[in-house]
Amino acid sequence: MKNDKPEYADLRRMVEEVTACKMQTPKDFDLLALRIYDRTNVLLSVSTLKRFWGYIGKNDEKKGEMRRSSLNALAVYVGFSDWDAFCHRSDNEVCDGGSNFFYGCKQLLAESLTPGDELMVIWRPNRCITIRYSGSNVFVVLANENSKLSVGDTFKCHLFVENQPLTLVDLVHDGMPPCGYVCGKNGGVTFARK
Repeated sequence: MKNDKPEYADLRRMVEEVTACKMQTPKDFDLLALRIYDRTNVLLSVSTLKRFWGYIGKNDEKKGEMRRSSLNALAVYVGFSDWDAFCHRSDNEVCDGGSNFFYGCKQLLAESLTPGDELMVIWRPNRCITIRYSGSNVFVVLANENSKLSVGDTFKCHLFVENQPLTLVDLVHDGMPPCGYVCGKNGGVTFARK
């Protein structure tokens, strides 16, 4: 079958690594579709993703076959410019499951932001904060959904890396002395400019 291409298996593996989740349940595919849209601005249907992973359509001759546009979106999601770049990558661009370089990971240096810029940061399960950059690696929390952080909290952070835990330092929270805090300890965070 066409879905047995080694490139397809590599792409599925890398998508799971970047997402920090094996695609095993309907909820996993829902999350993946949202993350792909957040990162690429391409809306892939959940059923397309399920077919590509063989979750549905097990008796379908075209199981796993993807349109070029869908393959491009998945390749961009894991950090390549398109499907062709993914297929022609060098061996040193493949991430392993342990310590690794951040190949194919979206990164953002705080110093590249302008004071007043806003970010949305999301992590599992259903955690979301909106933050505003104040300059000098300092952020203030503007909105909070389901996290322990509070509106008005301030913290320092110099680097955001997609699907990696986010460490906040000098967090001033509800009148407590400055402390550290980790967002997305299991599975990492996703982020986007607002």
